[in-house]
Amino acid sequence: MKLWNINKVLFSRLSVERKEQLGMLRRYSFFGHRGKGNAVVAMIDGRSFHGGLTDRWKGIVSLYALCKVFCRDFRIHYTYPFQLTMFQQPNCYDWRIDNSELSRNIRSVDMLRLTGDPSLGRVMHLPQNKQIHCYANRDWIPVINTTFGTSYEWGQLFKELFKPSPVLQNELNRFSAYTKMPYAAVALRMQNLLGDYEEYKYQPATEERQKEIIQAMLNEIEHVHSETGMRVLVTSDSKRMTDAASRFDYVFTNSQLAAHVDTVDKADARLYLKSFVDFYLLAGAMKVYAPRTKEMYMSDFPQYAAKVENIDFIRTEI
Repeated sequence: MKLWNINKVLFSRLSVERKEQLGMLRRYSFFGHRGKGNAVVAMIDGRSFHGGLTDRWKGIVSLYALCKVFCRDFRIHYTYPFQLTMFQQPNCYDWRIDNSELSRNIRSVDMLRLTGDPSLGRVMHLPQNKQIHCYANRDWIPVINTTFGTSYEWGQLFKELFKPSPVLQNELNRFSAYTKMPYAAVALRMQNLLGDYEEYKYQPATEERQKEIIQAMLNEIEHVHSETGMRVLVTSDSKRMTDAASRFDYVFTNSQLAAHVDTVDKADARLYLKSFVDFYLLAGAMKVYAPRTKEMYMSDFPQYAAKVENIDFIRTEI
């Protein structure tokens, strides 16, 4: 076994706390810049596993809720694979942090890796005199409400934090002719089932099965239109799917190509923009449907878009 493989295996067996200690030694120094304040900083910088866009928002919103509980300053350092401010800007709370405010001194920082951690145990006693650089991708809002007797709603917290940037708003404005009237939405997460969306190592279905999946989803779109009587937004990571759905005159789509934020790190910015556009369009619907076949991924993306305005979300498997 090669040396780097041995090191990888040994590292994977370390406790989270020991991994954090080693990570701090790599990232910070005793002579590093001392930043300002003792904020809890949500870190999305490509130096740890972050997950997809929804996972990142889950962690950010959860950390914001905790900071409200603990009366701590909250900031977001989101630089991977793009600057978040390209697409979203502060709304009711200014979460931006300048590099000059970000501490790189090991004596003034604590680092927490909370990715995959569903509990609050490791955040209950955070040092008050240090910046907390936190990697998180879970939704803790239900357990926060249970633990502290709060009544936070994920969507309301999301709206306190974010509003579309001018770039994103301009893109959303392209759909104003469709969105000024009530509409339903169908979200179809294909990953690479149809062979046109690079994500991790997912393999395409057979050509015959691809045709069956597309037809099954077209049937579901027809059902949603028949049930609601509304125009239907169709979102998908597969352009083949949105192109197929566009055959219906009551359907509108965002047919731009997309790139996954955790697997493609050097794409054109417009490829990342698509996911933000889809999310806000889904959030503006009257109902969000997420039909799927057994092969399709059970995505949280449309569910959390529905949470923004607390609208009905219907997931079905066919």
